[in-house]
Parts: sequence; structure tokens; C-alpha cells
Amino acid sequence: MTLDVVDDGVGFDAAAPHRPGRDGGYGLPHLRRRARELGGRLSIESRPGAGTAAALQLPAPVARPSTPQQPSKDRDRT
Repeated sequence: MTLDVVDDGVGFDAAAPHRPGRDGGYGLPHLRRRARELGGRLSIESRPGAGTAAALQLPAPVARPSTPQQPSKDRDRT
């Protein structure tokens, strides 16, 4: 499963080392780490003055067959 987000904003140098500032700046490193933890990846393409494209790729969840619920013995008592 892939989520692509593209904007035409001011962009940034995606290859530059990340230095969080007083106003934050931890979002992309944390999102990248969380994607890895879930078996996926985050790709960022950006250039100053040229906008940004982000692609978050995660493995699709495996469908599990549903199992019918067994009636509770406590609920069956009257």
C-alpha cells in the first residue's frame, strides 16, 4: 500500500543533514523510523524552490479468515 503526497511549496534540500530547530522538525525522521518498524519505507524527493514529493510504502495487511464467535456459556443461561 502506498501513500503519495506532493506539493508545489518551497521545498528543501532532502540530502542535507537533518537538524531539528526550536519549532520542531522531528516529523520526517520519526515517520521514516516508524515506516521501517512496520516493514515499509518513506521516500522523500525535494529541491529548494521545487516542492516536495513524499511516498510512504507499507506492506498490505494480511487478510485473516474470520472465525465465528462461540456463544458464551454465561450469556446462554436464563
